[in-house]
Amino acid sequence: MNLKPLHQLLRVSSHLLDQAASDVRDTDLAPVSELIEKIGRALFEIIEVQLQIYEVQPELRPKSLKASSAECDACQVLTQFVIEALELEDAGKTAAAVAVYEEFIGISLSFAHREFARAQVRRLSPPEVSAH
Repeated sequence: MNLKPLHQLLRVSSHLLDQAASDVRDTDLAPVSELIEKIGRALFEIIEVQLQIYEVQPELRPKSLKASSAECDACQVLTQFVIEALELEDAGKTAAAVAVYEEFIGISLSFAHREFARAQVRRLSPPEVSAH
C-alpha cells in the first residue's frame, strides 16, 4: 500500500490551512477567533491522519520529525488534553474544560497548539459584557 500520494496531499492541505489561519486575520470576516478555531480543527484532523500514515510508513515522516519526536509528542499531548476537555464539556463542566485548556497553554511549547487551546478557552468562556 503506497500512502505517499495521500501524504503529499495532506502536507499541502496542512500548509494551506496554516496560511488560511494567518490570512483570515486580515479579512473583514467575523468573528476571527471562531474562524481560526474552525481552521485549527481541520488542521488537527489532518495531523491525526498524518500520524497514522507515519505509523504505517515511517519513511514518509518529514526529516524534521525523524530527527526529533518532539512534535509528535506535542500532538499526542494536545490530543490527550483535548479529549479530556471535550469529555468535561460534554458533561456540562465547562469551567473544568477551560481549566484543562489553560493548563495545556501553560505547558505547551507549540505556539500553534497554544493558539488552538486559547481559541477553545474563548469559545467556552462567556462573552464579556461592557459596562457602558
